[in-house]
Amino acid sequence: MQMDEFMKRRYDFRFNQLTSQVECRERNSFNFYFHPVDKRLMASIAMNAHYEGLKLWDKDVVRYLNSDHVPVYQPIEEFLYDLPHWDGKDHIGDLAKRVPCDHPHWAKLFRRWFLSMIAHWRGMGKNHANSTSPILIGPQAYRKSTFCRLILPPCLQAYYTDSIDFSRKRDAEMYLNRFALINIDEFDQITLTQQGFLKHILQKPVVNLRKSYSNSVQELRRYASFIATSNQKDLLTDPSGSRRFMCVEVTGTIDTARPIDYEQLYAQAMYEICHGERYWFDDKDEAILAQGNREFEQTPPAIQLFYR
Repeated sequence: MQMDEFMKRRYDFRFNQLTSQVECRERNSFNFYFHPVDKRLMASIAMNAHYEGLKLWDKDVVRYLNSDHVPVYQPIEEFLYDLPHWDGKDHIGDLAKRVPCDHPHWAKLFRRWFLSMIAHWRGMGKNHANSTSPILIGPQAYRKSTFCRLILPPCLQAYYTDSIDFSRKRDAEMYLNRFALINIDEFDQITLTQQGFLKHILQKPVVNLRKSYSNSVQELRRYASFIATSNQKDLLTDPSGSRRFMCVEVTGTIDTARPIDYEQLYAQAMYEICHGERYWFDDKDEAILAQGNREFEQTPPAIQLFYR
């Protein structure tokens, strides 16, 4: 009881379900943000307890942090279910219009992808994943990667990554549970041998694997959606898999300077999903994707030789 009183008086703890780590911030201090608990912090907790006369050892700290005395924290759900009412403005369409392009269906397809990302964060459509990935294609300095990062609000930036290695398959599958948005930067660098695994991971609805120091295989929930960038146009090597990608050629610098009202942006998505707006791609949408992706498909060497 003395240990419990000491912990709650001196610290705020929470168990982050996405990172599978206990996070902490010290009460009555200038540390306003939570940080993962490491060995240095655990030693400091034990030392502070000793200064107050408590016989609190390292194993006691570990036992406390691994118990249900530490509340569970789900950052994505906490953000989504604490949003204000939608003000009625089209914030998703405004975000899509920041990307200058000649694609006539870009705004509609981006809205569908964005709603699908939020729906799968909420756990809707558990038998399917958000398997479609926008690909922003254009020269350097068009701020494509910056735009991808700005899709997530500041409080969820820790769950964005642009570093994924498809040659390390186990780590890549873990990323589906660890991150909310994955940017495949320089999409053209993916080799032909990795294309099959890329298709598999894009449409994988759940993650079944054994975590480190665990004896059983666990079914982990997938949160990640994908977006990609590239400087090259001839990206798609398999025409049969082009429906999984939404290629758009960026014709100018993307507007990333204007601030984004993230609360209203995501409040609009939550409102539309709750009121029956379709968040999945139907056959008509996939036909539009396939038609728009034709100019980005690589021509096989045999066809090139035939034309010559």
